[in-house]
Amino acid sequence: AGQPSQDWCGMTVSFTLKAGGDPITGEVFTYDPATETLILIENKVGAHIASYRTLRVSAINLSSIQLSGTASPPEPLPPLTDSIMKRIREKEREAVDKERVRCSEQIGNGVSRDAQMLFLGLTKTMSCKWIAKDIVVDAARGDGGVRIAPPYTPDNVSGEHTELVTRVKKVLEGERAKLGA
Repeated sequence: AGQPSQDWCGMTVSFTLKAGGDPITGEVFTYDPATETLILIENKVGAHIASYRTLRVSAINLSSIQLSGTASPPEPLPPLTDSIMKRIREKEREAVDKERVRCSEQIGNGVSRDAQMLFLGLTKTMSCKWIAKDIVVDAARGDGGVRIAPPYTPDNVSGEHTELVTRVKKVLEGERAKLGA
């Protein structure tokens, strides 16, 4: 069968990898000669649900390739109409706005570098956001979560939920120790 080709689209291909293992079988979705990448459709269920496997041709044992079936060019993509482009731009704008809000909640305004580093450390294990100069953990809770006020020490942690306050204090102590604060 030789080197993979775009002419294989729609055909069933079976081969082994140079590293060994079980044979791989799938329908050729496409081949990209620029990146030497073969994309297979596997586990196809109906017209719109499938798994795709991407493989570098350099990993394929080319002498093991077996082809069957008839090649069929991929179905052309529908044209991008004005209404589709409008929906794409709206979704993009929504995503940008959402990311802008997320970022604004992640960067403290007028806080020290150490305060920002503590915040970033806390966000590794907890949901946090800035409200003015306070770090608020689990703000979505009905009780408002836990608030850490400047200078961001365990003594400045407050909240209604005692277990969460204790956990925040412990994590805050650990993050302060990492910073040498």
